[in-house]
Amino acid sequence: MPTQRFKSFFKDYSTNVDQADNQYFWKLSDDIIQSIIEKNIGNQINKNTTILDAGGGTGRWILKFSKKYQCNFILYDLSTSMLEVAKNKDSIKKLGDKIRIVNGDLENMSAIKDASIDYVTSIYNPISFVKNVEKVFSEFNRILKKDGLIMVMGQGYYNALYSKINNYVADTKELEELLGKSLVSWNKSVPKLKVFTKETLEKLATSNNLYPVKTYGIPIFAQPQFEDFDSENKQKSPLSNKLEIDNKFYKAVFEIEMAFNSQDSVVNRGMNLMIVAKKK
Repeated sequence: MPTQRFKSFFKDYSTNVDQADNQYFWKLSDDIIQSIIEKNIGNQINKNTTILDAGGGTGRWILKFSKKYQCNFILYDLSTSMLEVAKNKDSIKKLGDKIRIVNGDLENMSAIKDASIDYVTSIYNPISFVKNVEKVFSEFNRILKKDGLIMVMGQGYYNALYSKINNYVADTKELEELLGKSLVSWNKSVPKLKVFTKETLEKLATSNNLYPVKTYGIPIFAQPQFEDFDSENKQKSPLSNKLEIDNKFYKAVFEIEMAFNSQDSVVNRGMNLMIVAKKK
């Protein structure tokens, strides 16, 4: 069952998450994610394909995918507040019987049949919120068809250390918990989150019979600034402002990120990490 802090956080988050890319750091991050997903899916989708967005919230990413892919979608999330926003969107309603909305826990996806899903996406770190990540990866394996792919994001461990030391000047107790338990607390309204490295994500995949294809850092060089976490999206950081007003700068940063974000030597710089893995 979701905790009260979980419910409260996502009730507030649901009201404004769809406007996140008004801040151009998040638009950049979205464009990187979408490019990686499209690269890994390629041209394999047809009308019988099913994409499940695990922790898909308000359906923001399913709506992005539906503009490119004519297939079936499952929006799966634990937060009733997020799903209520999704259900009330005209753009979601227009998908008709091409979308199924499921309220459920990623650790026990009993509403989803064995070997019924072609692609699992999980964007902006739902696995960082769960209690038992091993169970989640086991469920991903169970619901995937043979040769199906997961494209799953979690918060980055090394980036969390960097940020806590340099941006937050955290106390030693926070740093010890981060070092010893791979848990980070960003503020009082957000539950403690699990953080991952390339190696820990790939170990989770292989221990659940999912073959790691590639792990990406998203982003690896661009870093969010405090204004970029404004829940009302009214403030703009110097980086977001520059990305918004200078198209050449935006394009250059995007191309730099895409050139390096899958290189093993720098993946762990990522604010977030995405593992792409295939069911054997």
